[in-house]
Amino acid sequence: MNLYELKGLKQVFGKRTVLDIDRLDLPAGGGHALLGPNGCGKTTLLRILAFLNPPTSGEILFRGKTVNRREKSTGALRRQVVLVDQNPVMFTTTVVKNVEYGPRMRGVPSKERRRIAIECLEKVGMEAFSERQAHLLSGGETQRVAIARALACAPDVMLFDEPTAGVDVKNQAVIESVIRDICTEGGITVIFSTHKNSEASRLAANMIFLSEGKLAAPDSFSLPE
Repeated sequence: MNLYELKGLKQVFGKRTVLDIDRLDLPAGGGHALLGPNGCGKTTLLRILAFLNPPTSGEILFRGKTVNRREKSTGALRRQVVLVDQNPVMFTTTVVKNVEYGPRMRGVPSKERRRIAIECLEKVGMEAFSERQAHLLSGGETQRVAIARALACAPDVMLFDEPTAGVDVKNQAVIESVIRDICTEGGITVIFSTHKNSEASRLAANMIFLSEGKLAAPDSFSLPE
């Protein structure tokens, strides 16, 4: 069974059609890369997959069941899927309390959520920053904490919007390593957007190419390495 099935999916803003996907199936497990130039619809598609924005038209199936666009029905799905934005926002408190946020909202007791938060920070190499003020971190450090915060929610699906864009080389390497580990450990399906062919090939077994909101053949346009 596929994790996602998209049928006749369209997203229209005003008079502009941002996405127009006839059919897209995404199997569970491993890593999937959404490739394409800026403005091709990658972020819009990620937000639809995260159940944050409903499409203008079309059908979405998640684990074989049609997704109802009503708010109440998508609320439960959002607990299974986490989107890490390209520019994540940190709460003005410590790093560890940021990471504890998801478990706290799910009613996890204090000691247990602290344990979960520290374990997730260890996975991204940020445990030494646990008592730092999160909003004062660098861009790369913020991205790593955002990944830890997403992991602490114990999601079934993790979505990343260009996770290494605008990040220094050192943090790029760490973030790629963390995403690769998540993909290979199993249990979590990873879907990320990028405009770099090399990054996609390093991290994903499945690559989906987008051009002007439509699925495209790999050789229909060139992307930077």
